[in-house]
Amino acid sequence: MNIKRVPREWKTYEYYDPKVILKKLQKIREDISRTDTPSTIRNLRTNKLKIEREAWDIAIFCYLMSKAIGVDILFSRIENYDYDSIFTWNDGNSQCFAPVQMKELVPEETNPTATLEAIIESLKKYVNSPELIIGIKLNRRIQFVLSSIECNDISVGEIWCFGATMADESRWSLFGDLLTEYKQQYEYELPNP
Repeated sequence: MNIKRVPREWKTYEYYDPKVILKKLQKIREDISRTDTPSTIRNLRTNKLKIEREAWDIAIFCYLMSKAIGVDILFSRIENYDYDSIFTWNDGNSQCFAPVQMKELVPEETNPTATLEAIIESLKKYVNSPELIIGIKLNRRIQFVLSSIECNDISVGEIWCFGATMADESRWSLFGDLLTEYKQQYEYELPNP
């Protein structure tokens, strides 16, 4: 996905390499896991840690997308009314940009009634966003059949889901693009700290 006319400010944002950021964040998370810190803090589940939790999710999604398409993608941490980040990469000819909106299927203990279907249904509010990439973090164990996910009447560019497949969050799956006929599942390990 690439926007032809990029807002000028997107070129001025600071962009981060997810491989570098994830190594640093993994080290911090490992250090915290060895303490008696409450699980809400360890899992960045407090309002004061919302920015850090969102940065962690964006970095993981960016890294997984980089691996899936085989191109180094960098991310910004800029929040606007309909996106949480801008991804940028070089396609060999030019610098490309795409807005990214993050969603989360929260843990069951946070909201037991939340569903992936409800999140996908909520994407219908983006009526004029053909370049927007949606990343949905699956933060609970669920089973689903990729081909059975319905994304009718959604006007965004791409929809991807991702979630940890190991308790220590060292291994992740990426599912998508949910808007295409040929949805795929990818498996990757995060970079070691």
